[in-house]
Amino acid sequence: MSSQRSDWRERLHANPSRMEQELAIKLQDNGIRYQTQVEIPIATCDFYFPLEPRPLLVFVDGQVHFRRAQAAKDEELRSLLRKRGYRILELYYNGYSDRKRDQLYEEIRANLSKLAY
Repeated sequence: MSSQRSDWRERLHANPSRMEQELAIKLQDNGIRYQTQVEIPIATCDFYFPLEPRPLLVFVDGQVHFRRAQAAKDEELRSLLRKRGYRILELYYNGYSDRKRDQLYEEIRANLSKLAY
């Protein structure tokens, strides 16, 4: 891994988005256990739920992921993750609000309930 890529990853881990921070607090306040910014072989997910037999990876994507080139990269990467057996939940937002945070939280909670977390 190049030094430049390593520096980028370190900045990402050190600077989660406000949405990621607020979702982490809400999950924790509601007793839902998770790991954040988990590096898996080909990606870093925002939230990792160690479900058996297949973990759930949650990606919380803001505006940069709306760009065509980034969206194509995301789809290719997440398709590969699915082929490797991971469950994927993609959550999109366009700017922080408590209401949107609550909607994204409910999507996570509903998916975990469906998977018998």
